[in-house]
Amino acid sequence: MLYPYSYDGNLDALSNHILCVALFNTTDSLKHTTPLPGDVNAAKGVEMLQGHVFFIQFNPHMIKYEAIDKPMDPEPQLPTDRGLHGVAAPKCYQVTDKVHALPAGLWDSDVVSTYEFINLEKGVFIRIRSPLNTIMETVWTIQEKKGGGGYELIEDVVVKCSRLLVGVIRNTCEGTWRGIHEKMVAEMQKES
Repeated sequence: MLYPYSYDGNLDALSNHILCVALFNTTDSLKHTTPLPGDVNAAKGVEMLQGHVFFIQFNPHMIKYEAIDKPMDPEPQLPTDRGLHGVAAPKCYQVTDKVHALPAGLWDSDVVSTYEFINLEKGVFIRIRSPLNTIMETVWTIQEKKGGGGYELIEDVVVKCSRLLVGVIRNTCEGTWRGIHEKMVAEMQKES
């Protein structure tokens, strides 16, 4: 269930719940693009993107993971507003991340999230469902550069979370994407 609320027939309570969700939750988006070196085979790169463990292992905060059965509530599906078409059934994982809430490791926390992977023709869609109603939906693709001249790795992220968390999540994404992209591209070069 996206929002942990049980409707008991009280319309005032339901209205208050919907109002709180609308007031305290927000959506943010980020997009990161990295040109691929000429020696990276685009088809091989897409194949690597569709290898789910490939992604999990490049998560700098991950301390453990395991494959899990596909959840039924909610069932993993592609978002309808992003023009995506899946080419494989969803696969899901439970991932534990070490999150630094304060600098220098003064207050660390283990965060357990559900990762949903759905392969796309040119990459993969990943939805991460984390505590505090935090959801990250990322489309990773390898696309030909506009105007030709090679390919690029594109990470297109939509974050849905509390207004109180959006800055922390944005800063974490902005602070780690270059390193993650560099490692991924290096691995693609090795495999091409």
